[in-house]
Amino acid sequence: MKQYDWPAWNRRMNSFSGKWALERWFLMYLHEQQNVDALALAVKARLAAEGRHAEVRIQSIWVDGTPQAEFSPKGHSPRSKQPQCELADLLLCVRWESPSGLLQREQAMLIQAKVASKYNKLPGGKSTRKERLLFENCNRHKNITLYPGVNRENPIGAYQLGSSADSKSYGLHDCASFLLMAKSAWHSFTGAVGPLQVGWPLDKAKTEIRPPDSYLDAVIAMVSGPAPTLGREVKTGASAIHCVWTKMVNDLRGRYEEIKMTGYDEQARVTTATSMGSAFQFICSRLDKDKKFEDFVSNVKKHFLFFAPSFYLFTEHDWLIARVYRHRMISRRLDLEFEIMAILRVSDWFQFNPWENASGPPSNHDDFDEGDGVGPHIFTQVITIRGVEESYQSD
Repeated sequence: MKQYDWPAWNRRMNSFSGKWALERWFLMYLHEQQNVDALALAVKARLAAEGRHAEVRIQSIWVDGTPQAEFSPKGHSPRSKQPQCELADLLLCVRWESPSGLLQREQAMLIQAKVASKYNKLPGGKSTRKERLLFENCNRHKNITLYPGVNRENPIGAYQLGSSADSKSYGLHDCASFLLMAKSAWHSFTGAVGPLQVGWPLDKAKTEIRPPDSYLDAVIAMVSGPAPTLGREVKTGASAIHCVWTKMVNDLRGRYEEIKMTGYDEQARVTTATSMGSAFQFICSRLDKDKKFEDFVSNVKKHFLFFAPSFYLFTEHDWLIARVYRHRMISRRLDLEFEIMAILRVSDWFQFNPWENASGPPSNHDDFDEGDGVGPHIFTQVITIRGVEESYQSD
């Protein structure tokens, strides 16, 4: 996806002026309109490629600051003061709605972002060590107390998450992950690895990340399939009452309004994906998925109602050449869109809106608990997918 590849990220790196901390400057990239739009279109295209017709809306809610967590790590003496560190930089939520807009289920994940020099290694430093202690070793049967700032005052709440689904009592591996953000081109790697990588450490004693996924692939892992592979379920309905994780998520995101911030050049608190985008990306996503030319044409026609007329002149020879160019675009990090479009014999693909058929926008707080009434406490991105799971109900 171009917007999350090197050309766009290089512009972000080169634009840094020192006005804000580098980590916050990079995180703001995810909040900006063109990037929120690009993510919504990419999610819709991926779902369409899987045969799942849905409307997609992304809302990004910016918060200047991050909540602090006070916790008990494994082996911590009750006579010692509990360590404290930043809880996370981003709360990523995915909501599935029925075609009528009824919330079916939800998944959420905490993301700790780090500016890194290598695509698969966490940086060192005191703050990283503390954050890893929380993510990998916190005692889930003791309180994790959250505060809005570094002073241990006015707590947001205290939470005992209990054992995870696989009976682990320490760490947040089932509901959190790390995001590595490149501060320069990744070193010691020649493959097509994007500048934003999500993953989990191989071992508590090592900095190496298990083969990480791109930020887009991490999001897709949360939105695709009946059993998302990242994040933890946020309960809905009656089952939410006794779920501590659900309460934590709702307390963190709280309630929010579409206002302008006083800092950060008065950027909007809420960025909502609404603009039109090109279906070209969907076409490219199918080039490597279909093994036969007939399947490619069939799947493209099945997911969209109309095309540029010249598409019907597209031949199997054109398809094979386009696949070669697509591979070069990935392996060499080159923008070969115009070359591929020339092969496809179109000057521009028709435009579409990721939320074009759904009635009414997704709610920004109707299903949320009121929490302490002053939220949000953390930078949050909410991905709403409407129209794919009419029958699912949370336990």
